[in-house]
Amino acid sequence: MKNKLSFLLIVIFTSTSLFSTNFTINTQGMTFVPSSITITAGDSVTFVNNGGFHNVNGTLQTFPSNPVSFSNPSGISAGWTYVHIFSTIGFYQYQCDPHIPGMVGSITVNSPPNSVYDIISNSVDHTTLSTAIDACGLDGTLSGPGPFTVFAPTDAAFNNLPAGTVTSLLNDIPALTDILLHHVVGDSVMSGMLSNNQVVTTLLGTDVTVTINNGMVYIDNAVVTVADIVADNGVVHVIDAVLLPPAPPNSIYDIVSNSTDHNTLKVAIDACGLDGTLSDPGSLTLFAPTDAAFNLLPAGTVTSLLNDIPQLTDILKHHVVGSSVMSGMLSNNQVVTTLLGTDVTVTIN
Repeated sequence: MKNKLSFLLIVIFTSTSLFSTNFTINTQGMTFVPSSITITAGDSVTFVNNGGFHNVNGTLQTFPSNPVSFSNPSGISAGWTYVHIFSTIGFYQYQCDPHIPGMVGSITVNSPPNSVYDIISNSVDHTTLSTAIDACGLDGTLSGPGPFTVFAPTDAAFNNLPAGTVTSLLNDIPALTDILLHHVVGDSVMSGMLSNNQVVTTLLGTDVTVTINNGMVYIDNAVVTVADIVADNGVVHVIDAVLLPPAPPNSIYDIVSNSTDHNTLKVAIDACGLDGTLSDPGSLTLFAPTDAAFNLLPAGTVTSLLNDIPQLTDILKHHVVGSSVMSGMLSNNQVVTTLLGTDVTVTIN
């Protein structure tokens, strides 16, 4: 695992260097322009002498507080261009020796960004995950202060999904967002903090279970192949499978509740306390009248029934059968008994 981690970190730092920035500082009269800049470790600075005899002296002999020395090789001369890559973080000062105290400058070199998002986006093994994060607009979140723990499936893990799954998810951003949030914990959880049978709640509000077996760490069905890649805002653990959140509840009551055409029926079910019955995992069939159907009743009927819960309960039970009856199981003149004990007749015409 250490070898894999070392390799991944080398890839990350190499990829980061590919995105370094060059800054230009010009001599302008007896000044450096700009005289003060802030850059990131790995960035380069091009000093350009636009006229006159100048030098760039950022040596430790002159500025012992500088992290490292830098100076233009040609010294005090005209017509030169000097490029220096600042790899060490810290605060640097420099001067033009013939023209001090006026011709001085400073450079602040900060650490490169190293959020959980940076680790993922710079990894050659997580291009699909990075694309998904960008598509869902979660790059800002995962670059934020956190802390976050990301269980990061590799490209190979995404490739193990059924053909077309990734393309389908990229066209269903809400579903893809839920899947991604199911991989993120709102805390920094190092591998040493994980224990067997531990349940961890994700940003989606769903749970994943940790299993430790013969030294192998599993997150649900996924193996942690690289652990503890530390970021500024959390930690990344590489896993070899995509974690799929549990399917949302889809009981008869959920279907009615989420329907825009069954508001009156839902109100009636709730009023009669039948929401639990219709959420029960047992097999039921509901003949579900729409709002338009209730509106066809005589004026005031619904209001009256809502004030007579026993009668309304009987009417609702008259719409429910105590088994799962698919449409293909119905036949002409079939009699079906409801939860009320009454019968309804099927007619196919």
